[in-house]
Amino acid sequence: MIVITCPHCESPDCIKFGKTDSGTPRCRCHACKKTFAINPKSRALTPDKERIIVAALQERTSQRGIARLLKVSRLTIRNVRKKTPRA
Repeated sequence: MIVITCPHCESPDCIKFGKTDSGTPRCRCHACKKTFAINPKSRALTPDKERIIVAALQERTSQRGIARLLKVSRLTIRNVRKKTPRA
């Protein structure tokens, strides 16, 4: 059996506490009552997705449409647009 220790207080008294939105298991510490994810997935924007956003923006696709298609926020689309130089 794998013993899970709390990253906050180092207590081994942790239990499973559901899953995150991305499907990663969550745990809760009985000692400090904090929750944490075991091996959380990175939520950073991948370079491939960024290239797809830039290509879609160059084709004059709406920002809402890109966000819906790629399942990212509209703010992410705006940040990528600001970051890329105009041609």
